Amino acid sequence: MADADGLASAWHALGRQLAASRRAAGLSQESLAALAGYTRSTVANVETGRQHAPRDFWKGCDTALGTGTALARGYDELAAAGRRGRVRAAAGARQARALLGAAAAARGPEPSAVRPGLVIPADASGADGIELLRRRLEGALSNGAVSGASLDAWEQAVLCHGQAARYRPSGELLIELGADMAELEMAIRGCRAPGSLRRLTRVAAQMSGLMCLLFVKLDQRDSSRRWARTARVAAGEAGDAVTASWVLAQEAYGHYYSGDMAAAVTVARHAQSLMRRAPCAGAALAAAVEARARAARGDVRGTRSALGRAATILGALDPGSVTASAFGYSESQFRFHEGSAYTRLGDTRSALSAQQRALQTCPAGDYTDWALTRLDRASCLARDGDPVAAVVYATETLTGLSGEQSQGIIAGRGRAMVRALPASYRAIPAVRELSELLPAGEVKELP
Repeated sequence: MADADGLASAWHALGRQLAASRRAAGLSQESLAALAGYTRSTVANVETGRQHAPRDFWKGCDTALGTGTALARGYDELAAAGRRGRVRAAAGARQARALLGAAAAARGPEPSAVRPGLVIPADASGADGIELLRRRLEGALSNGAVSGASLDAWEQAVLCHGQAARYRPSGELLIELGADMAELEMAIRGCRAPGSLRRLTRVAAQMSGLMCLLFVKLDQRDSSRRWARTARVAAGEAGDAVTASWVLAQEAYGHYYSGDMAAAVTVARHAQSLMRRAPCAGAALAAAVEARARAARGDVRGTRSALGRAATILGALDPGSVTASAFGYSESQFRFHEGSAYTRLGDTRSALSAQQRALQTCPAGDYTDWALTRLDRASCLARDGDPVAAVVYATETLTGLSGEQSQGIIAGRGRAMVRALPASYRAIPAVRELSELLPAGEVKELP
């Protein structure tokens, strides 16, 4: 859906699908409304495209009509398309301001030293513009030129991005974060007040670390490594050990999902060493990632030791750091990492216990940890001798996600689970159905 007209047509088509499903089930609009918990006029307006109902409406209709998750997934796809359109419009406005800023700078006394403004491509999957931004930002940081304008707003903006990273699809958030970083890159080249330099460079480190995390989730390994390097540069310029520890934890996460367990352990240990006497979320995450990497290498003692450190640091965090944000760390996240580590060790009893607690405490909307925890649980079921139940559980997990949400490391984890099934099970219909739910992509070995 490239434009508003196309999106409107798609909403009308979803409404017609609802009407057709309702008639096939032999229900009136009034009967469906009662079952879904809405009014008859809502059903009528949605079926004709005059009203956009919330997701709960579509979930209720799926339940009432026996359509599985078809209607809710249709809603998810259209809602995501609408968000992408709004994000692209915002990105375009930011790009225009960046170009105007570049033009004004070009009229200064040293036009030869001014570089043209950066334009971020609207396509979230196009990495060329994002990579150009990374190089320009790294160059600006190396030159030490940082603006102090609107520091409070920048710090608030990066916190909002950190919260969104827990529940927004990575490809979608990448556009919005990239547009903000284009403005940040212009601001960094603006003024040189020392106090502003430290604060704004810390924002640059945090945004670069978020870029690294998003590319990890999308399983774009080269991009995640490059942004990890830029985040290190910014954290070093900021001179902030808490930020540096968090940045290194994201880098370790990237090494883990790239399959380089030795590098993951080394970087995770470095992240923890920066904060030996002052607990922080980055050190807790780094210890948990270290545990998963050691588990992947079969190091039982090292895994348990790292999990113990992660639990100790989590218990010492201040309340503001125990939050559903990329910049925080919570029990839910720890239990996910704990369950993942024990899954890799083959200790299914410990893994299933941790997974149960992770799913109980997982915040609504945190689809990545939710899905990966359930896929680990499916792997445990298969290991314990019930591959059919494992496949059914994994299929239920993936049907609960939109197409955007099931990309990257989630799809990779699903493919790895299918590959691990006994060969005699791979031809059964349930496995074929699961495989069809997994987005096609390059075959990579994922943890």
